[in-house]
Amino acid sequence: MRKHKLIVPALCCFALCLFTGCRISITLPFGSDQSSYNGVTGVKSLSVPPDYSVADNMEHYDYSHKSALTEQQMEVYNLLIYMLDHKQDSFNFENIENDDFKEAYYAVLYDHPEYIRTGFNYTYSVRTIGGYAQFNAKPSLLFDDPHDMEKAEQDLEAVVSSVVSAAKAQPDPYYMIKYVHDYIIDNTVYDIESLEDDRSSEEGLLPASTAYGCLVQRKAVCSGYSAAFQLIMQRLGFECGRINGTRITETGAHQWNYVGVDGEYYFMDLTWDDPITSDGGENRAYDFFMITDADLAYTHVSDRTLPQPVCRGIRYNYFYYNGLYFDEYDFRYVSDAAQRMREDNGFSVKFSTPDQTQRAVEDLVENQRIFRLDFIKGGITYSVSTSGCILSINY
Repeated sequence: MRKHKLIVPALCCFALCLFTGCRISITLPFGSDQSSYNGVTGVKSLSVPPDYSVADNMEHYDYSHKSALTEQQMEVYNLLIYMLDHKQDSFNFENIENDDFKEAYYAVLYDHPEYIRTGFNYTYSVRTIGGYAQFNAKPSLLFDDPHDMEKAEQDLEAVVSSVVSAAKAQPDPYYMIKYVHDYIIDNTVYDIESLEDDRSSEEGLLPASTAYGCLVQRKAVCSGYSAAFQLIMQRLGFECGRINGTRITETGAHQWNYVGVDGEYYFMDLTWDDPITSDGGENRAYDFFMITDADLAYTHVSDRTLPQPVCRGIRYNYFYYNGLYFDEYDFRYVSDAAQRMREDNGFSVKFSTPDQTQRAVEDLVENQRIFRLDFIKGGITYSVSTSGCILSINY
């Protein structure tokens, strides 16, 4: 969700519309003789070669969606990978229930943000012939024209490759992740208007909810920000996924990321690090850059419907990494941080609890101790983050 700093939080819509449509009566494109499949057990797709071997390895990540599937659902997942790799827009199976298809299909889309051509909405039909059932699913499409779709995929790949190349040139994991974080925020605007778009209905796929919308069109809602970050982080070799939930201050759904680095996990919310300031201008923040479960609990609630790790890493948190995190308020600590950041005409520091932040506000602002810093010549403005743990002072 997008944050309006110093005003009020704006509502954000998590634009992955999870409709499964309804059963419809259509003639399915199964050209095989009925008797050839009587008595078949296990899942089959008539559009996938029998010797196909999937290269996907998501089952090796503890918190991938694939890792949570049943054996049959994983078969469907692997077959869907083939279909999507081969640009299929309609999925045909035998001997499968919609519940299993849905679990596998959603797992593919959550694990693979590069698959932008189809969305979570789909309609399906089941046709029983003799001793077997034919299942067909038709998902929503990003573009109806195949040429438009091909160009969208090529444009996305070009941006991803460029960002990945630049990120790999950074000196360590912190700066790699920061480069991606900053690139997405600096090149994306929150697309509140798209939420009114007719294509956000169950018949269409909202571009702003995809990595394509974020990285190519440069307009996104929270699911677009998180899909773009996940896609680039995966290309860089990091385990990264998406989390569904809500912001405590809101009623609408929201989405953010987790990322694994050096054996530890962190949460990341790029949408809320891309705030609108009180004057309507764009800004970049690090309030939700590589944070822990405890940090997240001040502002977010996960719906726990998707696999997610316990996030306790602190090494790559923005404030911890830059020496701007303090367990307790002490004027000497803040003074040192302010001196180091004096050229920025402001600074932000993070404390372990909101109580420690309040102590800092009382001493620095209310008691005006901040003016003991000789480089502050005029007035100041200050703000406290929605978590209550980050104090920002500008002068």
